[in-house]
Amino acid sequence: MVKNTFAPIRPARRGEELLEAIGQQLNAVPPATPPAPTSRDQRSATPEIPPQAVRPAPFVLRLSPTVFQEIDARATREAVTMTVIIARALQDAGFSVPEDDLKDRRKRRFRS
Repeated sequence: MVKNTFAPIRPARRGEELLEAIGQQLNAVPPATPPAPTSRDQRSATPEIPPQAVRPAPFVLRLSPTVFQEIDARATREAVTMTVIIARALQDAGFSVPEDDLKDRRKRRFRS
C-alpha cells in the first residue's frame, strides 16, 4: 500500500482568513481598463482614440452560371463591379448598406 506523501507547505486557510487572502491578491491585480476620468480637466488631457477603420468582410456567393452571367453583363454595362450590383440589390431588398459598399473600389489607372 502506497502512503500519501503530499504535505501542504503551510496550513490550509479556511473561512474569513481565506477570503481575506483572496481579496488582497485581487486588489493587487491592476484593472483591465483604466479608470474613467472624473474631472473635465482630466478628460481634455486624455487624447481621443480615432475609431478603427472598418475593413470589408469577405463574402462568397455561389450562383448558377446563368445568374452569374446576368450580373456580370449588368456590371459591364454600368461600368461597376459585381459587388456593387449585389450591394445595390441588398439595399433594394431593405438591408442597410453603407455608402462605401455602393461605390466601385477598383483603383483607376490614368493614361497620360
